[in-house]
Amino acid sequence: MKIFQTKSIPVKVKDISSKDRIVKGYFSSFNTIDADGDMFVKGAFAKSISETGPGTTHERIKHLYNHWDAAGKLIELKEDDTGLYFISKLGRHTLGEDILKMYQDEIISEHSIGFKTITEQAENEINIIKEAQLWEGSSLDKWGANMNTPALKSLEKAEYMQKRLIKLEKALRDGTYSDEMFEQLEIQLKQIRQWLAETTQAEKSPEPEATEFDINKLINKY
Repeated sequence: MKIFQTKSIPVKVKDISSKDRIVKGYFSSFNTIDADGDMFVKGAFAKSISETGPGTTHERIKHLYNHWDAAGKLIELKEDDTGLYFISKLGRHTLGEDILKMYQDEIISEHSIGFKTITEQAENEINIIKEAQLWEGSSLDKWGANMNTPALKSLEKAEYMQKRLIKLEKALRDGTYSDEMFEQLEIQLKQIRQWLAETTQAEKSPEPEATEFDINKLINKY
């Protein structure tokens, strides 16, 4: 059993209040099967919330940024029929300011959780997670998979990247982020441009002909 696991979903934000720095949304969803064949069911986080959630005597569950830095303080965390619902007040530190702006500019692209599976059950090739120890919910500004994997080279992913490229260009042009965040967003912009260029080129280039591998050439090289 893995000690620390993460699962991401597309951002589900219900409300953002710039004045109060409040974000409302979902860190996870129920009854949806992910790429690994895992599915959370309602009740999976109930024990963690009751023992270490907001308002308890041992508040331990955090709202983080990219599973690492502090994003804000969780005010409410509960399960409903949709998933793991949260209300968080973003911090006044520099990163908190940047995260608020990234929500407004739709640069935050996914929500995720850090957890440990406690109880699971396999059924019809689906791994049903019935109980998980929840450690944190994260706001992500990155994609949830390696950009260079073949699975990403699809029309749907290219369209997603094009839309993200437009949002990043606008954020860099009109945004008021910290210098450090501007640098991070610029790196993302360059990575996406490169990925799109390589993907377009790969689609145009014919498949290379298969050639017989000569082990002697490799041996003679050394």
